[in-house]
Amino acid sequence: MYLPKIDEEKCKQCGECVDVCPADVLGSDDEKTNVVNPADCLGCESCISVCPEEAITVEEI
Repeated sequence: MYLPKIDEEKCKQCGECVDVCPADVLGSDDEKTNVVNPADCLGCESCISVCPEEAITVEEI
């Protein structure tokens, strides 16, 4: 099982991670990007690779 985390101080809400996630784990609103379905995370780290701010980590739990 994997747990993605978003550093809210680094995140600029560009939406790249939301768009690339194959499992729809991430979502965003007008104010911030959120982990909305953490149990569905595949651990593929696609979100990490596209984040220009390096604001995402994925931890194996």
